[in-house]
Amino acid sequence: MPEPSGKPGIHRPSKTGTARILAVSLLRWAARRPLPRQADGARRFAHSSDVRRTLTLILVLETVTACCASAVLPPVFRACHAVFEALLVLTGLGAVAATARNPHLVSPSRLVLRTGCLGSLTVPGASVVSVTRATRTVAGLGIRRVPGEPRAVACSAGGAVDLCLRLDPPVVLDLGKTGTTTRVDTVYLSADAPDALARALREAAALRT
Repeated sequence: MPEPSGKPGIHRPSKTGTARILAVSLLRWAARRPLPRQADGARRFAHSSDVRRTLTLILVLETVTACCASAVLPPVFRACHAVFEALLVLTGLGAVAATARNPHLVSPSRLVLRTGCLGSLTVPGASVVSVTRATRTVAGLGIRRVPGEPRAVACSAGGAVDLCLRLDPPVVLDLGKTGTTTRVDTVYLSADAPDALARALREAAALRT
């Protein structure tokens, strides 16, 4: 997922941008293209493996179901059904690829939290004052508000999160379509190796001192 700038904030792709992320991620994933090098030497951390496993299972079941359905459809509808199912499966595979090819990035200057094709959140490295384990579920997908915590956001491709970041100074974010901004001082996120990501954040903080 391309980052338009290193400035703090939320990057939400347009519908066209989302389609491009899905297509490009799938093509590069299938071709086993290496991930691009980061100019600031940021370390990569995978996320959303549970989402990928679940989505892959759904796609397998969908493919089997589609084949069974096609066998009982009148011949005149089979071509349209096949095209629809192919697009559906390719979109799902693109979503799987997007989470795999867009890891979180950690460097002393910035932290980029990614959610596949759902957007990303960039936070200044100097704003991260602490990181702790916090296993919980936050309803929704992507970058969203946390119920009961007006100054917190969750950033994950699924509902589960396992790390909590405290920010000081808070980051001003636009969390909706109204243009109203919110001072965010807490970010919940998920990572496949949360302890390793937390350690990298502490090491990045040590490099800044």
